[in-house]
Formats: sequence, C-alpha cells, structure tokens
Amino acid sequence: MICSACGQDQQEQGKPCSSCGVVFSLFEATGVIPLEENDTTETALTAIASVGSLAVDAAALVVRKGPLEGIRFDLVARDGQLVTVGRSPESSIFLDDVTVSRKHASITKVGADWQITDAGSLNGTYVNKSRVETSLLHNNDELQIGKYRFSFLSGAN
Repeated sequence: MICSACGQDQQEQGKPCSSCGVVFSLFEATGVIPLEENDTTETALTAIASVGSLAVDAAALVVRKGPLEGIRFDLVARDGQLVTVGRSPESSIFLDDVTVSRKHASITKVGADWQITDAGSLNGTYVNKSRVETSLLHNNDELQIGKYRFSFLSGAN
C-alpha cells in the first residue's frame, strides 16, 4: 500500500505513515490531513529557542514538523505586502509537497499585526488546530499548512 500524502510505502491501513504521519484510511476517506497531538520534536524546540528576542515589527515561522523541521522562515513584509506560502517555486515560502496547494496561503503585515489568509487551498490552513479562511496571528500560534506544522513567533507584545 502506498501513502497518498507522501508516496512512501505504507505498512498497514489505519496506522500513521512512518514518513509523514498521515493516517492512510482517514486521509483517503476525507482528503483532510489529520492533526496530531504533542508532536513537538527536540530539533524544532531548539530552533524555536534559538530565535531569541525578535524586533517589535519582526516575525518568523519555525517548522515544528515536516520535511523542513527546525528551519526558520523570517517574515519580512511592509504594511499590506504579501508573503506567499505554497508549492509554487515563486512562493515566498516554498513547501515542496503534494499536501500543499500551489498557492496555499498568504501572510500579510497589517499595521503591527500579522494575518494569514487561505488562498482556497484543498487541505486548508489551520491556526491552533482550527481551520481558518483568515486569522490574526499571535506569538506562539501553531499553523498547519499541508503536513507542515509551524510555530509563529512575533516580536510584538
């Protein structure tokens, strides 16, 4: 059996894929990637801790789970400018995985705040385990885009 989320050999239906963690039968039945509990790894925690204090107007996404685990993406945008996230190589944050839509979401700086907006993606955009169309982001929010899980870090108090 092949995992339809990542293409790796799947040992048993109903068990999480050893490569991406998707439960094969649930993904096949609904097309929605299940959210997992308490999957923060040591690598991602180290990356989050190493960010230190950010400037008041700065923000970053740190990959907590996924192929780029531990990688930090600094969000650099002027007020109203988009940071795009998707599978398209033209995206500001390029996530090369079939669980991510080509144009999945965008993050915008609005005054002192950061906002994420889903771009009509197939698997949705999640903030703190809730599917959102648009949501303001707060320090330490958890984002899920496809099989990638991020921590949002902001210098704003």
